[in-house]
Amino acid sequence: MNDIDVRSSNNFLRKVFLYMILGIAISFGTGAYLLYFNQGLLYTLLDYYQFLVIAELAMVFSISFFINKISAGLARILFLAYSLVNGITLTVIGLIYAPQIIFYAFMITLTIFVVTAIYGYTTQEDLSSYRRFFMIALISLIILSIINAFMRVGMLEWVITIAGVVIFTGLIAYDVNRIKAISYQLADGDNEAMEKMSVIGALNLYLDFINLFIYILRIFGRKK
Repeated sequence: MNDIDVRSSNNFLRKVFLYMILGIAISFGTGAYLLYFNQGLLYTLLDYYQFLVIAELAMVFSISFFINKISAGLARILFLAYSLVNGITLTVIGLIYAPQIIFYAFMITLTIFVVTAIYGYTTQEDLSSYRRFFMIALISLIILSIINAFMRVGMLEWVITIAGVVIFTGLIAYDVNRIKAISYQLADGDNEAMEKMSVIGALNLYLDFINLFIYILRIFGRKK
């Protein structure tokens, strides 16, 4: 790759991580504001919890499946809106767990994310070969979670939690490795395509981080 391609690739990667960090900041900032400064608004919004969850799903699916049909600007707006709405729905965590536990879980998640992301970026191995494994693992995790939502088996809950930490830790390395490969492919592409893919990449890493945080919170968290 020439110098121009390298700069373009690095610019793409910076955008992905900046959008991801911005999304995390919006979510946790929204949650902190509602929990500690405006609980009246929080309880009003939680009355519409199911609607908010449906809106979240709609925004994620819109970005993921209609990225080629929407503009880069709309993709950015949807991602930031999703981060905001997810921050509202995640405030239930603050109603269940003590603030110190949430902070510890966040710092542990951040540490794992940074270490795993560095590995995914620096490794010479092409992690795309693990795609099928992660797909099967995610589907199995979802199925087990649905089953245990009805059965409420303590041991199965523990297995699901540990599996969730392992799977999403692996997904961070996988997604970073994949985003790095995409950055090379788009190095000489048009800005609109790069902008759209940077939003998709940020969304994937955002979801990896949030899910890992939730599973780690289950391990170390003590409910109020």
